[in-house]
Amino acid sequence: MDEKLLQTFLAVAETHSFHRAADRLNVTQAAISSRVRTLERSLEATLFERGPGGTRLSEAGQQLRPQAEQMLAQWQQLRAGLGRQHSNRIALRLGCQLSIWDSMLVDLTIWAEESLGKLPLSLNFDHESNALDMLHDGVVDLVITAERPAGQKLAVEPLRPEPMVLVATSPCSLSDEDLPLFLNLQLGPEYDAAVREQLADRSGHLLLGNALMALHYMKKRGGIAFLPERLSGGLHCVAGAARFDIPRYAAHNPLGPSRDLVSQILPGLHEITRLPGS
Repeated sequence: MDEKLLQTFLAVAETHSFHRAADRLNVTQAAISSRVRTLERSLEATLFERGPGGTRLSEAGQQLRPQAEQMLAQWQQLRAGLGRQHSNRIALRLGCQLSIWDSMLVDLTIWAEESLGKLPLSLNFDHESNALDMLHDGVVDLVITAERPAGQKLAVEPLRPEPMVLVATSPCSLSDEDLPLFLNLQLGPEYDAAVREQLADRSGHLLLGNALMALHYMKKRGGIAFLPERLSGGLHCVAGAARFDIPRYAAHNPLGPSRDLVSQILPGLHEITRLPGS
């Protein structure tokens, strides 16, 4: 996710005004409005409500605010630390196709710090754009993707698949007549097939494109969701639901300018995806 979008969201949340947020960030009010619309489209949620008393957070905005503050703080700390260590080096730009893999990029950064002496890394959390297109266009140097790229121009490293499980905030069974609200993360063909086969029209669907938002919603309001097994701690497996895997591949340009850095980071990617919590 674009850092500017999070900064803009928090500025509006803190000032309760698009105009004051524009003054704080030294941009036009039109730019603020455009960034907020982009973020809302990405999350498929309305984040602000306007009224006589000013601009206030919607329910979705209230849920996003602590996550946005945490993500922005971690990103700024990471960038500051790496910038001091590698001010004259080109950063290796990493991205992932699905929001459930954002934490893998952070784990990979930690692995690099511990194993390689802090490689200069840049993490891209943009899930709205096509990950392979970003790789082809040179926006990123390596992406974690659920689809195996076609053609011969990209190098592909198969990774351990992501085990998925249907979980709920309270015990329930797939055979129950009334199921809780299903939070649909829309994570690709394997995911969509599991939803069709196991849930069909038996539960209301709330579309959420972000895994962290889904977890936050479940803790606040309840529900069921297909989540990576590693993210299911504290939740209940839905009885009778079948597990499935989402493929994972690491794709990169073998002739790209960062190919040497990519070769150094690939062993770490294989290592962290083999761990129980990745």
